[in-house]
This record gives sequence, C-alpha cells and structure tokens, in this order.
Amino acid sequence: MSEHLEELAAAVRGVLASRSPEDAAAPGGVDTALWEELEELGFTSLSLPEELEGGGGTLQDAAVVVRESAEACAAVPVAEALLVAAPLLAAAEAPLPAGRLTVGAGDLFAEPTAEGEWQITGSLPRVPWLRSVEHIVALVVTADGPAVAVVPAADPRLLVNEGTNPAGEQRDDAMLDGVVTDRVYRLPERAWLREIEMLGAVARTVQMAGAARGVLKATLRHVQEREQFGRPLLGFQAVQHRLASLAADVATVEVAADAAVLALMDPGSGRELAVASAKAQASALARPIAAAGHQLHGAIGFTMEHRLGAYTRRLWSWRDEYGNELLWQERAAQLVMDRGGDVWGLLTGTGPDPQAEPETGERRAPAPDARIESI
Repeated sequence: MSEHLEELAAAVRGVLASRSPEDAAAPGGVDTALWEELEELGFTSLSLPEELEGGGGTLQDAAVVVRESAEACAAVPVAEALLVAAPLLAAAEAPLPAGRLTVGAGDLFAEPTAEGEWQITGSLPRVPWLRSVEHIVALVVTADGPAVAVVPAADPRLLVNEGTNPAGEQRDDAMLDGVVTDRVYRLPERAWLREIEMLGAVARTVQMAGAARGVLKATLRHVQEREQFGRPLLGFQAVQHRLASLAADVATVEVAADAAVLALMDPGSGRELAVASAKAQASALARPIAAAGHQLHGAIGFTMEHRLGAYTRRLWSWRDEYGNELLWQERAAQLVMDRGGDVWGLLTGTGPDPQAEPETGERRAPAPDARIESI
C-alpha cells in the first residue's frame, strides 16, 4: 500500500477508534453519529469528483475507507455510498445527496409529472440499511433511457418489508407506489444493471477483505494470549500450521479485493473477468476463513457478544450478496466462452472483440440483465 493510502487508512482508523467493540455485535441500524462524523470529514463523498462537490479521490481511496470500516464492523453504508452510488452519480454528472444514503437495484420506472418532478414506481429487493437512511440512489428506466434517481426514503408511498442478513444488518424490501422526487439524472446508454452488479460485487469483496483481516488479527491475539499445558497456544506446531493457512487465505482475499478495485478503474476488456474472479475467490474463502478462526478460538466466538462472531457473520452474509462464488464462476466461464476460449485475449484486450459488428467493427452494447441475481 502506498504512503498516501497508509495515511488515509490511519485517518479512518482514528475516527473509528472511538467506537466500542460491543457496537459491532448486532447492528440495530446505521450508526448515525459515526456517519455524521465521517460525512463532516469528507469520507462519505471521497470518490466523487470535486466538480460534483466530492473529495476527488479514486476508487482505491474509497476502498481504503470501506475496508477499514468493515474491519471495525462499523454499521455505516460507506460501501454503498463510495463504491456504488458515487460512480453512478458521477456517470450522470450529479452530486451526492447530503445525509445517510444507500443503493437499491431492481425494477423502477420514472415518469415526469406536470409539476416538473418525477414519479417513481416499482420494487427494490433487499436494500441495505433502508430503515436507517434518508436517500436511496437507484437506477430507473425513463421514456428517454436509463437514469439514476435519488429517492427520499421517508416518502409515505414507499412501503417497507423489513428483513436482515445473518449478521443482523438491515436488508429490507421496498415497494414504491408513486414516490415523488425532483432528482432524476440521465445516464449514457450502457448495460447499467450489469455495471451495478459489478460495483456491488467489488464493494462486498472489499468488505470481506476487511472482515477477514479482523478474523486473522483476533485469532492471532487469542493464540498468543491463551495458554494450554503451560505455554501459549501459538507455541504448538499444529496451531502454527493452521494459523499460516488462515493468513494465506486472508492475504488472497485482500489481493483479490485490490485487483477488483483496479479493474473497475480500467476500461479494458478484462475488467469484468477480474471482478468476477475476485468476488468468486473471496466468497469461496469466506467459509474456510471463518472455520479456521473459530477452530483456533477453541470453537468459541459464535455468540452475539463475541467480536469474532461479528466478523464471521458478516463474511457469511457478504459472501452471498451481489452474487456468490457459483454465480461469478459461471460469469467468468461465460466471458471466456464468448471469446472462444481466448483467456489471454480477454485479459489483455488483444484479439478480436466478440461484441463487435463483423462488418463495421463497432462494438455492440451487451444485452442488459433482466435483474440482479443477488443483492
């Protein structure tokens, strides 16, 4: 990690240090005080361009904030704000709304009203932190093409069916019956559902990297402090081997997360393959990382009060959100098949483009997804 990113990580850790470890056990909703502090310091808009009133940071900068927040088990939607909402709004040249926000992806339609506003109808499945936010940033379909809308979460015409994931984080279904907003921004033509799926997959991969690092640190501390037969657990060879395996898996998830973030910043043809590979690898390693952590803790840490359980429940939850390993392994295989098995050409952007028209050479837009499989 560069010196700049190290300094950014230290600054975020400084903000998160005031939180109590017990805050991570079972999140009841967004930590409003923490969000307001992060917002005041400019962390929640870091990845939006300066001309749109953002911090002008890169997605790498945003990933640092997301990873540190995940390692601290912070109940704030920074992953949604920095790695999904900000890129969407930036593409539409729109500012990020002030206040707590989340991202929804589903089937939404926007129609203009006589008063110059927009009426939004449709549904959004499993919206993160919906009950605790002020705005939902969502893709909508208009008569003129795709757009991104900033929807008021408190509108009485927005009906909520409450739910949670295994970590206790809010994941609510929403039904919008004519919700009114004046913030709908046109997007350039593109397969935006597929783009949101990739942005969300990268966000969860970065979060898993933070939680996995938390498992490793907690486990290392436990085997150093806990004694058995008159010596620390770390002194036993079997424990050392298991810990080394855990550290290797954690490092793999971290490298996958870094690669996925860099892929998002690269418009090359290998972009989607890199994201698919990263999310598939991170999701596949969630189970062995959690298993090793609990085993080296002597099968403790499953209770809501224990910090290890806060990490592993998040790993189990984020593993499936925005697609589990099977979905992304199949996606990677399909991308290779579409290139006629030319993996090298797909990675490097060389060779014929299967989505180009044979006579003109112009690139065809990929068919938009019908829906996002898993959020």
